[in-house]
Amino acid sequence: NPLPAICGRVCVRPCELVCRRNLVEEIGVGIDYLKRHTSDIDMFSENRYMPEVKPATGKKTAIIGAGPGGLTAAYFLAKEGHHVEVFEASPHAGGMLRYGIPPYRLPNDIIEKEIEGITGLGVKIHYNQRLGDNLSYKTLKESFDATILAIGSQKGTGIGCENDDAENIFSGIDFLRNMEMTAQKYDFTGKKVAVIGGGNTAMDCCRTAKRCGAEEVTVIYRRTEKEMPANPIEIHESKLEGINYMFLTAPARVNKDKDGRLESLTCIRMELGEPDASGRRRPVKIEGSEFDVKLDYILAAIGQKTVVNFMDDISEHAGEPLKLNRWGDIDAAKGTLQTSISNVFACGDGVTGPATLIEAIAQGKVAAESCDQYLRGEAIRPRPAEFLSKKDHFEKQEKTDYEGCFVTQIREEMPTLAPENRNNFDEVELGYSDQAAIKETARCLECGCSELFTCDLKKYADDYRADQKLFGGNYKKYQVNFDHPYVEIDNNKCILCSRCIRICSEVNGANALGLVNRGFETYVAPSMDGPLQNTQCESCGLCIDTCPTGAITENVPFKTMPVQLEAFDTICNYCSVGCTITLHHKNGFIGRTTGKNGLINKDGSICRFA
Repeated sequence: NPLPAICGRVCVRPCELVCRRNLVEEIGVGIDYLKRHTSDIDMFSENRYMPEVKPATGKKTAIIGAGPGGLTAAYFLAKEGHHVEVFEASPHAGGMLRYGIPPYRLPNDIIEKEIEGITGLGVKIHYNQRLGDNLSYKTLKESFDATILAIGSQKGTGIGCENDDAENIFSGIDFLRNMEMTAQKYDFTGKKVAVIGGGNTAMDCCRTAKRCGAEEVTVIYRRTEKEMPANPIEIHESKLEGINYMFLTAPARVNKDKDGRLESLTCIRMELGEPDASGRRRPVKIEGSEFDVKLDYILAAIGQKTVVNFMDDISEHAGEPLKLNRWGDIDAAKGTLQTSISNVFACGDGVTGPATLIEAIAQGKVAAESCDQYLRGEAIRPRPAEFLSKKDHFEKQEKTDYEGCFVTQIREEMPTLAPENRNNFDEVELGYSDQAAIKETARCLECGCSELFTCDLKKYADDYRADQKLFGGNYKKYQVNFDHPYVEIDNNKCILCSRCIRICSEVNGANALGLVNRGFETYVAPSMDGPLQNTQCESCGLCIDTCPTGAITENVPFKTMPVQLEAFDTICNYCSVGCTITLHHKNGFIGRTTGKNGLINKDGSICRFA
C-alpha cells in the first residue's frame, strides 16, 4: 500500500467489517488505527522504508492526476523501473485527499510525507498542468510511451429541485475544495447551514461548516441514520460537535428572496418503502407533509460527476476516440483498465464514478500492472483470480462458533480532541499510544493461514484456476491438536499427501506419524492415535518443513486458540517482573489475549517475550 498513513486515517474500513473479532465482541480489530500507528512510526523515522526499484527500462509513462489512483499507479510503475511523470491540474498533489477531505481528518503534512515516499522512487510531479487546457495530448504522445488517466470525479451536483441555482447554495465538493484553495475561508458566523446528503462528503461539509462559525448546522437526509452510507465514526463525531439531523426528510423547493438569495428550503417528509438497487429501503414521499426551514446557506453533498474536458484534444492526436460509458465516466476494460486507445489506461473515480479511497488505490495498482505489460510488449491480461480457502466456504461462521473460545477484550478507543477544543482544523484523532497499539494488536485472532504465501495447494489451485465451491459436499471438521509443545497438527488443512509420514519414517526413522482409518474417514495422527510426545518423535521439525499446506506447523506460544477454555490466572515466570496473565487452553498454553496486562509488563514496559 503506497498510502498507508492516509488509509490509516480516512479509509472506510471494509476489512474491519469482515474481521472475525466481530463474532467475539461485535467490533473488529482496529486495523485502520494500527495501520496509522505503524505507518506514522515508519514515515517519520530516519530509516524510512523504501521499496526496491528494478533497473531502468527506458520506458516513460505520463499519469494525469495526482490523486490516490494516480499516485498509486506512479508508485508501482516506478518500482518496475519505468520513468514516471505525473501532471496535476491543482497547485498541490493529493486530489480529493487534499481538496475533498478537511485537514482535521487528514492533515496536509501527512499527505506531503506520503508523496515524498513516491517521489523518492524517482517520480516527477508537474503542477498546474491540465490536460486539454495548457497540456496537450500531442505533447504526451510524442514524449511518453503510455498514459494513465487518473482524473477523478470532481464536479459537484446540485440539489436537484426547483430554484437550486439560488445564491448561497454550493455543491459540497466545491465548498471543500474552496476551503483548501483559497486563503480566505468561509465565514458562517451566526448563520444557519443545511447539508443535503448522508455520505462522508456530507459529514466533512457539516463538520467544516461548524468550524467556519455556523450557529446551527443541520444534515438533511431522506432515509434514516441506519441507511446512511457515511462512516459511523464520522456520524458519531459530528454529533459530538453539535451537528443536528433531520432524517426521512428531502428537499422539495428552494425559496429565494427578491435579490435571488436563498431564503428558506421547503422540505417534505419521507417514509421507507421496498429496497431499491442499493439494497436500502427506498424513500417515499408523504403527500401533504411539506414544511419550510429558514436557512442562510445550503451545501449539496449528494453526488459528483466526472468531467472529461479533453475529448477533442485526445481524439485529434490519438487517432482514435476515447470512449465514455453511459454515465459519462471513462470506459475502461474491467480486468485491465485499458481504454479504447491501446496505450492509454485509466483508474480511480474517473472510471468508477465517486468511490472510496481504497478502491482508487486498488484500481491504480491494476492500471499500473496493465501498463507495465504494455510497456514490456506483453499481452495485456487481467490478474488471475486468487484461490483463497476459507472456513466460510464450508459453512457460514456464526457467533456460536466462537463462544467460550477466546478471552473477551474490548477494543482500544482512539484518543481524540475534546469536542469543546475543536473550533479549529487541528487533527481530531490523536493516534494510539504504543501501549494501546500493542493491546489492540492482541485482539487479533490470527485466523489467517500461516502458510498463505508458501502453500502448494494454493499455488496449484491458482495455476489451474480451481474453484473451491464448484463441487459441494460433505467435509470433516477436526479439532486442532496442540498437545505437543512444539508441533501443532491441524487435519482441517491436511490433503493426505503423506509426506510427513514418509519423511518421519524414511529420513528420521522415528515412525511417529501414520494414517488412521480408511477412505473418507482417513486422517493423519501420531502412531496409535495417541499423544505425539508418547511416540519416538524427536521434535526434529522435518514434518513441519515438508508439509505443503500448513497442516503441521510449529506450536508457538502467545496465540489465540479456537478450543474450549479452562481459563485461570497465574503468574508468568518468563522474567523477573511476575505479571499476572490468563492461561486459556486446557493444556496450559499461554494465550495471546493475556488477561489483565495484555502484552505489557505490570511496570508498563513492553513484554520482550511476546
